[in-house]
Amino acid sequence: MNFKINYYFEDIEKEEIFFKLTEGKEEAMEIFNSSSKLIDEIEKSGKQEIHTTDIEENVKIMGNVYIGEGTKIESGCIIQGPVYIGKDCQLMYNSYVRPGTIMGNNCVIGFSTEIKHTIMRDGSKVSDLAFVGDSIIGKNSRIGSGVIVANRAFSQSNVIIKDENKNKIDLGREAMGVILGDNSRIGANCTVAPGTFIGKYTWVYPHTCVHGFIPEQKKVYDKQNIVFVENERKVLYKSTDWNYGNYK
Repeated sequence: MNFKINYYFEDIEKEEIFFKLTEGKEEAMEIFNSSSKLIDEIEKSGKQEIHTTDIEENVKIMGNVYIGEGTKIESGCIIQGPVYIGKDCQLMYNSYVRPGTIMGNNCVIGFSTEIKHTIMRDGSKVSDLAFVGDSIIGKNSRIGSGVIVANRAFSQSNVIIKDENKNKIDLGREAMGVILGDNSRIGANCTVAPGTFIGKYTWVYPHTCVHGFIPEQKKVYDKQNIVFVENERKVLYKSTDWNYGNYK
């Protein structure tokens, strides 16, 4: 296992909101503590500080928020504060940004995607129809369409993972999704277990289930045994002709 910030994130510039969250920190898990402080500041401000005018109809913004210049918020979006959204971001149709989320600049949230208590570094993207909870997404990283980043253990206790020697490590959090390093990708329809750590420049290919620690600069995929057998030639019922008797 590697919990060091510099294993997952590099070239953090002072202009980034991410710099404020990582300054003086060494361990990646400490970033969540810093993010909580920033979110508390927004909540205590008691106001909606919105610097963009590119907001379409039927957008609902609740609670205290900060939204930067040039950010586009498309129809049907819900933003539930307290949240921080940087400059030149794009929130696509019907996306849902839940409390505790911090987005840097030039981030994208896809169509009907839900993101909760997650930190997105500049240039990162979560594509359509995805869920990401309690996570940290690196610079320029991508989470594909249909991805589920699970954030709670079945036991409803703290998230516990295992190291290389199968020793249990209690992460000390009831909710924990993924730490995804810079320039990494999670392909479409993947499932990510609670407490997953993925290093920089790693690609997780579509339809793969991942958990635990995945080192940097890896390609990760699941070898599937696809089977072909003979099938009969049968004309299917038209959908308009369907009735329960056809399938008895």
